Amino acid sequence: MPLELRRAFLILAAIVVMVSLIWASRFDEMPPAEFSFQNGTDPKTLDPHRATGQPESRILFNIFTGLLEELPEGDPDPETGVQPMTPQPGIAKSYEVSPDNMTYTFHLRDDVTWSDGVPITSADFVWSWTRMLHPETACEYNFQLFGVQNAEAYATGEVKPGDKVEVELWDRPGETIDSEPAPQTFPRGTIVHGTLKALDKPPKPNVPEDATKEEKSKITADWEAEWLYTVDLARKDGDKILWDDVTETVTYTKNLQTPLAKEDTQRTHYVLVAFDQLGGVEAPDDYTLIVHLRDPLPYFPYLASYYPLFPVPRHCIEEHGKPMWTRPENIVTCGPYKIGLRKLRDRVRLVKDEKWYDADSVQVETIDALSVESHNTALNMYETGELDWVTDPPVTLMEELVKRDDYHGAPYLSVYYYELNTKRPPLDDVRVRKALSMAINREQIVREVTKAGQQPAFALVPPGIAGYTQVKGDPGSLEKAKELLTEAGYPGGRGFPKFTILYNTSESHRAVAEVIQQQWQNNLNVKADLQNMEWGSFLDKRQQQKYDISRAAWNADYPDPNTFLDLFLSESPQNNTAWDNPRYDELLSEAASESDKVKRMELLAEAEAIWADELPAIPIYYYVGRNIYKPYVKGLFPTPQDTHPFQTIRLEPTP
Repeated sequence: MPLELRRAFLILAAIVVMVSLIWASRFDEMPPAEFSFQNGTDPKTLDPHRATGQPESRILFNIFTGLLEELPEGDPDPETGVQPMTPQPGIAKSYEVSPDNMTYTFHLRDDVTWSDGVPITSADFVWSWTRMLHPETACEYNFQLFGVQNAEAYATGEVKPGDKVEVELWDRPGETIDSEPAPQTFPRGTIVHGTLKALDKPPKPNVPEDATKEEKSKITADWEAEWLYTVDLARKDGDKILWDDVTETVTYTKNLQTPLAKEDTQRTHYVLVAFDQLGGVEAPDDYTLIVHLRDPLPYFPYLASYYPLFPVPRHCIEEHGKPMWTRPENIVTCGPYKIGLRKLRDRVRLVKDEKWYDADSVQVETIDALSVESHNTALNMYETGELDWVTDPPVTLMEELVKRDDYHGAPYLSVYYYELNTKRPPLDDVRVRKALSMAINREQIVREVTKAGQQPAFALVPPGIAGYTQVKGDPGSLEKAKELLTEAGYPGGRGFPKFTILYNTSESHRAVAEVIQQQWQNNLNVKADLQNMEWGSFLDKRQQQKYDISRAAWNADYPDPNTFLDLFLSESPQNNTAWDNPRYDELLSEAASESDKVKRMELLAEAEAIWADELPAIPIYYYVGRNIYKPYVKGLFPTPQDTHPFQTIRLEPTP
């Protein structure tokens, strides 16, 4: 080796060692936790009503508890090793369901407290669910509660004359009548109640067809701010609202500059259906919660064990506000673990909460969720004993890793797909969407890139849901893809504009994107650029529909096709594709109210067939869990939704 090259190699080696030492030092500034795992990117938030991703959910499922919680039940599947999970008593020690499946009565434990010792009562759930649904909370999972009476109308701001409403006055702390809205959104200003007598609206503005989701929202919000509400205010007797006892009639608007305003019109933040007063959710005493559904949802117990429906601490949120209440020094929780510390781009440390009602069952005292995005770094830390569990091992080594005894792979209910911005030409043409899908060689991706047993996907809902006949989708052919592209006006790819594939920072996402980029180039003469972004910015860009094609995935919230199909409802906050199909929406609505289980599944399959035909997103493969953990780790196992309750983990020394 020439002297210059040898010197350059030594310098490079020294730099690599230095960088490795700096990286390692980030995790050596404190005593290690008893158990540590790779959590990927930094959690964007620890607020259950604002979280959306797996890095957040792994933590939230273990620092909060719902009415119910999903725990192991029965023996693992003898073929796949997947451990069945069912909703079991959590903060609710028991519950009953009415014969028509429309009313759930939960009986809460009387020994449950927040991590600061304050008792948890049924009123905490009423307040938390109201906060989750409130428009300003902007919870992307608020649709999970739309099966509760009046919940959807409250979340969407839908009101009509005759409705019993709540009015939030413009008097949040620090506000004057001419000021901008106070930064603190919930808890809210003074609330008065009454009956909506009239609702006047100025002419509806025209919304450009090519407007983004964000632009549409602003145009609509500006228009709605000019609405004029006439309310017959009701007298209040203690906590009871006497709806028929009218004290005065007042007009309200969000924007006093509206041409509809009168001389005595008052400014308001919101006029909403009075959700917490109309009986959808009742708290007749501290330890009873009654939920009245509008549809007989067979999966409601699973929703009650899903983190967006977990209670949040009203006293903590009111004291510190959003988002300060989630800071480690402020946050109050109600799970088997609480937050010990949080270091950005480093870790979240979980500490056993001795006040949790079942603390005696928790063996591991401290757990570190480490922000390690690099797959290779995570595996190296595992090999050197710095990690006990790798959640996302490197795909480049998968062929060897799957042979190891500490590798645990199993299918679960999750799908990997590419979202398409259907408002951006040429992706607004279904022929183009189908051509792009048919030009992807999924077998090559699962064989040469992911390499862990993933299954090619041509529809949305993964296999394995009891009672559901899976929609197969149309794999098509390369010849058909070329024909469709020609029909759309791009013969041989000529004239097709270059677009961008967006993905969040990850070696595996990049590897998949590079293969698809090459396949589209080779098969259709269509060129795509790649763009990676860190998790938070990636989520924002997708939700604002500022993308062409975006990597996406969905893990089942509960074992039912609805958890996947609901994503693409025209009004779903999770629908980032701008796709809108009235028949699809109608079928899901019919399925929601259908009590016959077989008929319900048929309606859902009909809806998925529409989705698979119009392809607002391109399904690529169905996931398998790819976990590596030490032999001494017990109670960690593959599950249908890849969720892992930390209170079941045991650390047993190996012989």
